Amino acid sequence: MWLILVLFLIPFSVHGYDRIISLSPQITESLYLIEAAKELVGVTEFCKKPAEATKKQKVGTPLRPDVEKIVSMRPDIVFGTREGNSPLVMARLERLNIKIHYFNRPKTFADLMDNFLTLSKCVGKEEKGKQIVNNAREALSKLKNEKGYRVLWQVGADPLVVASNNSFANDIIVLAGGSNIIESELPYPRINTEEVILKNPNVIVLMDMGYNVQLEMERWKRYFNKVKFVILDAYSVGSPTPVSFVNAVKTLAELFP
Repeated sequence: MWLILVLFLIPFSVHGYDRIISLSPQITESLYLIEAAKELVGVTEFCKKPAEATKKQKVGTPLRPDVEKIVSMRPDIVFGTREGNSPLVMARLERLNIKIHYFNRPKTFADLMDNFLTLSKCVGKEEKGKQIVNNAREALSKLKNEKGYRVLWQVGADPLVVASNNSFANDIIVLAGGSNIIESELPYPRINTEEVILKNPNVIVLMDMGYNVQLEMERWKRYFNKVKFVILDAYSVGSPTPVSFVNAVKTLAELFP
């Protein structure tokens, strides 16, 4: 009798969940990192990392998930993000008595670590989550971050959209030893080519986000003879994990050893 009572008093988060659905590529990849993939029964069509995630049952896209299918799969919990998933859809799931958990989009490396640890605790993988976070922090602490090279982080080409000093990408730049040439209250402002020329970057970060990376490299070479280019996976900013974040920092830092 006492054993049964004690089990009921233990928070559910200690045990995790047996049936999880993820509506975010970032959350899906994170669940694999903390070794909770076995409990993951459904993902979106955009969840492509790691490769094993593509074999999971699909429940639509992040913005347009198939609610009826989700309900039929009887999940214990559905994880989503406030920026990536429709609040109307998430509210509908709640009305159908499905437990949901929202994550805010990380604005800094610290936010990313907090989200990762929260997810780890939710699914009963707290120790594994702590281990990954500690490894990430240790890896970053070993990098020399006082190199001072000037970085332009390009997000879009037409119009020209870049990451400012108030963006999540800025933490990658700073921890890699660079300085962001774009200062703005907006995280991802539109700017013109002339502004970039005046600020004269040493490094231009390009990502495969709907524009032709090769064409952009050729365009910038017309203005800068010695500029270095870094091509990063869009996941490093759009759907980051502690591991992909560290990899992005290392890739950028290796330009100026």
